[in-house]
Amino acid sequence: MEITLQGGGSFARPFRLAALVIGLTFFTTDATIANDQQRLADLLEQATVERQKHQWRSALGLYERVLRLEPANDTAYRERTITLSLQGSAGLAWRYYQQRPDLFNADEASGFEQDYIARLAVWGTLPSLPSQPSNDDMLRALTAQDKFLTLQDGEAPLRQRFDRLYILNGLQRHQAVVDDYQILVSEGVDLPPYVLRTIADSFLAIQKPREASVLMEQIAEAGAAGANDHMTRAYAYLESGRWQEAIEILEIEAELQRAWLWEDNAAQPHANWNRYFLDSTLAMIRGYTGDQPGAQEALETMESIAPRNAGLQANLGSVYLQRGWEEQALTRFQVATRFDPRLVDGWIGQVDALANQQRLGDARVAMEQAVLLAPDSPRVEKMQQNWKTRTGWSVNASTFAGRSEAPSGVDSPTGFDEHRHQFSAWSPVLEDRWRLGVMGSEHFSEFRGERVHDTRGGVGLRYAYDRLSLETQLERSVDDFSRNTSLMTELGWRINETMDAKARYATYSREGSLQARASGITADQALVGFGWSPNERRSYQTTITQMDYSDGNHQESLSLSGWQRLIDNPDESLSLNIGLYTGQASDSDVPYFNPEASASWELGTLWEKRTWRHYEQSFTQDFGASIGQSWQQGFGTSWIPNLSYYHRWAIGNGRDLSYGLSWSRPVYDGNRETQLSLDIGITWGE
Repeated sequence: MEITLQGGGSFARPFRLAALVIGLTFFTTDATIANDQQRLADLLEQATVERQKHQWRSALGLYERVLRLEPANDTAYRERTITLSLQGSAGLAWRYYQQRPDLFNADEASGFEQDYIARLAVWGTLPSLPSQPSNDDMLRALTAQDKFLTLQDGEAPLRQRFDRLYILNGLQRHQAVVDDYQILVSEGVDLPPYVLRTIADSFLAIQKPREASVLMEQIAEAGAAGANDHMTRAYAYLESGRWQEAIEILEIEAELQRAWLWEDNAAQPHANWNRYFLDSTLAMIRGYTGDQPGAQEALETMESIAPRNAGLQANLGSVYLQRGWEEQALTRFQVATRFDPRLVDGWIGQVDALANQQRLGDARVAMEQAVLLAPDSPRVEKMQQNWKTRTGWSVNASTFAGRSEAPSGVDSPTGFDEHRHQFSAWSPVLEDRWRLGVMGSEHFSEFRGERVHDTRGGVGLRYAYDRLSLETQLERSVDDFSRNTSLMTELGWRINETMDAKARYATYSREGSLQARASGITADQALVGFGWSPNERRSYQTTITQMDYSDGNHQESLSLSGWQRLIDNPDESLSLNIGLYTGQASDSDVPYFNPEASASWELGTLWEKRTWRHYEQSFTQDFGASIGQSWQQGFGTSWIPNLSYYHRWAIGNGRDLSYGLSWSRPVYDGNRETQLSLDIGITWGE
C-alpha cells in the first residue's frame, strides 16, 4: 500500500506518519487472521484424529480450545456435541443439542434423544436419596420418551421400543413389559439378549418363572449369558420346581470363574466379583432347598474373608432365620444395614427377625425404612403382605369325627361316635401387643346309647411382647350336664432362641374326660411344658400335666416327644418321630377310663410329598405311620399301630386347608379297639 501527500514542511510530516501506521495495521491484521484460521483448522484436524482413535477426552479438549478462540465456530460446537454423545455424556450432549438444533440432522437429533432417555433410565436404577422418589429418573425417562414418540412420524424405532421395556421394568410395571413383548413377538421382531433379560426379569416379577426360564435359555444358547444371567436363570428354575438344575447351573459356572484375578504387572490380585455373586447365590438357593447347614457353612467361610460386605451379612442373616435363630439373624441384619443403610434386604430381614421375637413395634420401624428406600420393590410388597397376614385377623376352624369299634358291651373311653368342632377368631394386633378373641367349641360322643355334650362359648385376650406371651380365655358351658364357667390362663416364656417354656391352668378344662362328664364329673388342668428346637431339623418337647377331677381323683402324666428331619427338599421331606408317655391316677374306682399306672412309647415316620407349588400356593400329601407299645397296670403290654393320610392346601398367604384320615388300634383296659377318624382344619391368618 502506498500513500502520497503533496507538500512539504513540518505540517506534512504527521500525516505521513499516520498513513504509515494505518498501512502497517492493515497488513498485520490480514496476517494474524490467516494465522488464526490455520491454527483453528489444525486444532480441528487434530481433534478429528484423536476422535478416530477413540481418545474422547483429548478430542474434547481440542474442541474447547477452538471454541475459546472462536465461540461462534459451528464445526467445533457440532463435533464437540457428537463427541460427548460418543463418550457416553448423553445428558450434556442433549443439552448442547437443544441450544443449537439447527446444526444437526434428523438422525443425529434422534440419537441424542434416545441416548438421553436411555441414560435417564440407567440413572433410575441407581440408589436415590431418602428424600427423592426412587423412580424419579425413570419417570422422567418415560415422560421424555412419550414426548419423543409423539413427535415421531410413523412407527417408533426399535431401539426406543427396547428402551421402553427397560424403563417400564425399572418402574415395576412388569405386566406392561410382558404385554409389549408379546406385541414384538407377534410382529416377528428378533430381540437381542439385553432385551430378553429385561423381559425375563418382568416374567419373574409377575410370578411366571417358566416363561422367564425359556428366555434365559435363549440367552445362554446364543452364548451371551454372563454371571447375572446364570443367576437369573437359576432363580427361574428354582421357582419352576427345577431346583436341582438351578444348583447344577451355578456349580458349573462358579467352577469356571477364578476367585482371584491378576492383571499384567499387578503387585497383587483383585477379587472376581462374578465368582462372589455366583457363590453367594448358590448358597442362598441351597438354603431355600433344604440344605441350610451347607448354606451356612459356605456363607460363613465367605464372611470370614469379607466381614464388612453388607450383602453377605444379610444373606447369612437369612440362613440363620431359616434355621430358627432369630437373635443371631437380627444381629447380622443390623450389621448389614450399619455397613450399608440403603440395603433393603437388611431392613426386610430385620422385620422378619423382630416379628418372630414378638417385637412388632421395632419391626414396624424397620418396615417403614424398607418402604422408604424401595416402595415399588416386589420384595417390599411381599414384606407388606406378610406383615398384614402376621398382624391381621387370625381365624381357625376345625372339625373332627371319629368312630370307635369296641368289643360288645364295652364302652370306649372316647365314645362310640365322637365329634369335636372348634372355632376361634382373633382381632388384628392392637398397639403391637394385644389381640381380642371370640371362640366356641362343641365336643360330643355316645356312651351306652346316650349322647354327652360339652358345648362352650367365650372370649379371650392375648398379649405378646419380646420373650413373654400371655393368653387368657373365659368360657361358659351351655350343655345340660354342666353350666360352669371355665377360666384358662397360659403363660409362655422364650428362654433363648432355641428354648421356650409354658405354664397353663384351666378350670373345667376342655381336656377333661367326656366319659367322666357323662357322670357330671369335671376336671381342672395344670400343665408345665418345655421345648427345645436347636435348629430347623429337630425339635423336642416335654410336658408335665395334672388333671384334678371333681370326684377327688388326680391324674399325673409326663410326656416326651420329638422329631428329626432326615430328608428335606422342595419335592419331599421325611421325618422320624418319637414319643414317650407315663401316667398314674390316685383313684381306681371311677366311672371313666382311669389307668392306675400306664406307659407307652411310639416310633413313627412322616413323609411329606410336596406335589405342587406355585409361590404361596401349594399342595402337599402327608403319609404317616407309627408303631409302639402301651402298658397298663393289670392288663399288660400291647402293640399299637397307627396310619394316617392327609392333604394340605396352601391357598394363599396365610390361608390353609387340611383334611385327612387316620386309623389306629388302641387298647384300653385290655380291650382292643379300632378307631377311624376324619379331620378338617381351616386357617386364615397367622
